[in-house]
Amino acid sequence: EWYTPFMIFHKLTMGFAVISIVNGVFMQETFKVAASDDTIMMRQTESKKRVHMKKMRVFFNHADASGDGILDEQEFMTVMRNHQVQSWLAAQDLNFSDAAVLFKLLSNSKGEITAEDLVSGVARLKGAARSLDLCVFAQETKGKLGMLDKRMDEMFALTGLSSQ
Repeated sequence: EWYTPFMIFHKLTMGFAVISIVNGVFMQETFKVAASDDTIMMRQTESKKRVHMKKMRVFFNHADASGDGILDEQEFMTVMRNHQVQSWLAAQDLNFSDAAVLFKLLSNSKGEITAEDLVSGVARLKGAARSLDLCVFAQETKGKLGMLDKRMDEMFALTGLSSQ
């Protein structure tokens, strides 16, 4: 009879432990099913896009020192020197080694970055480093091909040969 409080304590503890385990298994299975549901996955993807757009617009507004709605190369380079900005972009899954190359990848044909350019460009570059590396490679290759075409035209002009 003196052990009754210990038995009650033991039964309550074991009961709560079993209920907690069953609850944990139930929650795990629920999340597993929810993760494979297409509708939920689509909503999560759309939510991530909206959050990305919002964060990039806040970043753009911070970087646009002149307030004209356009980032020129100087404004971009100034904000990219900030280590907090670099860390924040890395946390956004955008790793880069050269801000000048990143500017070229994000800028439009006028050498400017609009808010839309930033949002779409960063979304395109986000992810593994190989995505950014591939974009850099494509940009450099395009530049080299342009220089090669120019040199070949000059060579053909000097020799008097046709370029066909």
